[in-house]
Amino acid sequence: MTITSDHMDATATTVLEILSGVLGTTPTELAAEPLLGTYNWDSVATLEALVALESAFGIEIDLRALHHQHTAGDLIELVRATRDC
Repeated sequence: MTITSDHMDATATTVLEILSGVLGTTPTELAAEPLLGTYNWDSVATLEALVALESAFGIEIDLRALHHQHTAGDLIELVRATRDC
């Protein structure tokens, strides 16, 4: 399932930019194939993404919650939910 323009906003754009940097891909490729397991999504990538997302959005993300996300879209929604709390 791709991430469509209907779901894109500043939060989604920033999350995709961060994740693509961590995963060594482009935001466009990540939006087209958002399944994180397709890329080198391991424990190191998870921690890199966690630190970058927390820094970019000024939030604290629960590491266990982050581990349960399987797609870039899931992570976008996690960041939105965490930011809106």
